[in-house]
Amino acid sequence: MSYQVLALKYRPQTFEDVVGQAHVTTTLANAITGDRVAHAILLTGPRGTGKTTIARILAKAMACSRGPAPQPCNTCKICTDIINGHCADVFEIDGASNNSVEQIRDLRENVTYMPASARLKIYIIDEVHMLSVAAFNALLKTLEEPPAHVLFIFATTEVHKLPATILSRCQRHDLSRIPLEQISAHLADLALKEEFSVDKESLDLIALEADGSIRDSLSLLDRVLSAGTEKTITHETVVDNLGVMDRQLMFDISSGIFNKDGASLIRLVERVNDSGMDLKKFYGDIILHFRNLNIIKLCGTETPALNLIDTEKEVLFQAVSQVTPTYLGMLLQLLLDEETLVRFSSHTQTAVEMVLLKLIQINPGAQLGQVITKLDTLARQIDTKFSNIPAQGISSGSPASASPQPEAAQQVPAGNAPGKMPQAEQNRPPHRQIRQEPVRLEAPPPPRQDPPPHRENSGPQQHQEPIPQGNPPSRPEGAGTWPEFLNMLQKKLPFIFGLFSKGKADTSGDREVVVELDACSAFESSRLKTKDKELQALSKSFLGKSITIKIKARTSAPAGPSEDRKAEEQARQAASRHPMVQEARQLFNGEIIL
Repeated sequence: MSYQVLALKYRPQTFEDVVGQAHVTTTLANAITGDRVAHAILLTGPRGTGKTTIARILAKAMACSRGPAPQPCNTCKICTDIINGHCADVFEIDGASNNSVEQIRDLRENVTYMPASARLKIYIIDEVHMLSVAAFNALLKTLEEPPAHVLFIFATTEVHKLPATILSRCQRHDLSRIPLEQISAHLADLALKEEFSVDKESLDLIALEADGSIRDSLSLLDRVLSAGTEKTITHETVVDNLGVMDRQLMFDISSGIFNKDGASLIRLVERVNDSGMDLKKFYGDIILHFRNLNIIKLCGTETPALNLIDTEKEVLFQAVSQVTPTYLGMLLQLLLDEETLVRFSSHTQTAVEMVLLKLIQINPGAQLGQVITKLDTLARQIDTKFSNIPAQGISSGSPASASPQPEAAQQVPAGNAPGKMPQAEQNRPPHRQIRQEPVRLEAPPPPRQDPPPHRENSGPQQHQEPIPQGNPPSRPEGAGTWPEFLNMLQKKLPFIFGLFSKGKADTSGDREVVVELDACSAFESSRLKTKDKELQALSKSFLGKSITIKIKARTSAPAGPSEDRKAEEQARQAASRHPMVQEARQLFNGEIIL
């Protein structure tokens, strides 16, 4: 057969011809120049990146009759024999088919003989990871101390399968995937040499499909050139013959998901299915596309994590300019979660359609930050709702304060004239009347010298001391009473006031006030911890004491709940049915703790 495929016809013959592996070829060329070539070299990397090619070039450079030289002449008999595979001193061994210990023993016996015509006897073992454990063990001693005329060159795609004893005896060189721009430029040069005209978009598509492998790209280009009857290859010809989709289809898919257009997604899947393309590969391309969208959103267009041309990076960046990273992450997570369904489904088209329709049901507005803000707003609303409990039920333990009194009278500051309500209290909306159990509070220390605040007549008359005319004397810091402290909490910390008003306080201590509360929910305990520093500061400044909170252990509910507990339970149930709470529960897949 006279025709030779592009991968063989244009195989690099010098280190300079190797595409995209300058970090390896430069090191080997400098090692040859400095006479520092190791006796065992390991080349590892993805398929089609040049491992065997570099091994052959290194063999020519070391065995060339004009060498050793970093650039073999490729004209002498030894170089031409290596190129044609006829050199008696260069052995290319396939590790997959020569992996037994007996074959390695034969190799170990043959290395003792001098080369026939070349300067060195060179063993190139491809896919060396396929050797058996016994074969590796048989090779160890020879590999560590080979004769001076022997050079070992190993190549593998799965270096992690090599024993550590082998790796420690080799000089390792890692080959990388070749960037898309370099593959596209190399394909354009070869198409020009073959006198074919292929547009850059088609070459980029071939390079993208090659996935960093130069050999795969040459095979795909060879296939495209063979399919055309003319010297000009159109983009449609490339798409049809490679069995790949136009890149615009991926952007149409993502646009349909962002715009919640389920009908367009169904049409696109139908079009792909009618074209004969494998829908499972199509689904994998969707995952890769959304991975690219995530990377471009997080890292920008300059990131090396994307093996794409600059123009396509810019298109991706524009596509996600109005989308949040959290939303993109949710889409990609769902695609990965449903991959098993598509892979093993007997109705692949239906499975792909259902997954895409699931994607458009994800709410882009339900972001974590927004949900937290809404929950915080809802918590404040609940705090306010529970804090709207009149202070009439609070008792200081003395007969004079046991009867309910109007709330406005209890909140008159010491600096205001008696009988006059502050303007802020006049504008306060009326509290929602919720029946509250009276809470017995311990009597405070010996009463202070300030006159008690004036109370309006709204119930049974109690004996009160006359209030002197004029401005009352200012209260010294830390001389407040517990009921006044609760009134202050109602303004500044309404949630804490709601809890304390249902508890029992012991104010007899000189340094601390002990507040005993009934069993609290997890939400209430968390709020208490959050507001502890602020509460302690207010207590120090107002009462001159610290506050210690004791929470009773949760006990079984009484057989007949009171009206107050029924009202509280109804309020909690109403809060749990709030739309924002339900949305948060669905988003986090959680449960509501009341």
